[in-house]
Amino acid sequence: MEFLMERWYMAAGQRFSVRKYSDSPSGEDIRSLLKTAKMLEVSNMRVAIGFCERIFSSLFMGLGRIKGTDCFAAFIGKDTEPAAVGYLGEAFILECTALGLGTCWLGAFHKGKVAKVVKTEKGEEIACITAVGVAAEPYAARPRKSLQTLTGLNNKQLTELPEWQLRALECARLAPSAVNAQPYEFIVEDGSIGIRRISPNFGYGEVDCGIAMLHIELGAAHAGVSGKWDKKDDYAIFVPIAYDR
Repeated sequence: MEFLMERWYMAAGQRFSVRKYSDSPSGEDIRSLLKTAKMLEVSNMRVAIGFCERIFSSLFMGLGRIKGTDCFAAFIGKDTEPAAVGYLGEAFILECTALGLGTCWLGAFHKGKVAKVVKTEKGEEIACITAVGVAAEPYAARPRKSLQTLTGLNNKQLTELPEWQLRALECARLAPSAVNAQPYEFIVEDGSIGIRRISPNFGYGEVDCGIAMLHIELGAAHAGVSGKWDKKDDYAIFVPIAYDR
């Protein structure tokens, strides 16, 4: 798992939302992604890979339509916390990035069409999907809030943080979110980092928090720190349990 954490940390700086593709993933890549999906499966959530270009027909008069691939991954949960969808879904997406593939988180999609391709069991719900394919557009950084805005800390306070906290925050700042809204704040305390949702963000705020939570872990792991997530008041908090450096 340590290898994957560093692999995904490196991918976090390379990932961007891709809407134009030149091809679907190769058979070799699909086999690799099926193994990743199996590895990430838990009792109340799984990742299913499907093929159907009609899935990407826009709901919004052709705006933002995905073109050039018929491959997608669906994040399917059963009474699953939205943050867990974001956390595990982003792990899958970063593995796609590590394989050299493009992706794009999609919360608005034709759920009926997806359900016909990836069969769901009783009680399961398709929370989000991502396109998967060979990107036909170059890397393009998306707008992100500053760490000062996200944490409420000034430059001096940020530079004085332990390396693991700074790396975790820097990685979390790169995390994708619906309409790039970053609907959360980071709570930096002595020996921990918390994340609190401050906006529903069209119903995807908790998913966005889950994505950022994985990024916090990846940044911390890059600095040699592993930890666990707890609840504190109305927010989640990452607390270190081991230091490898």
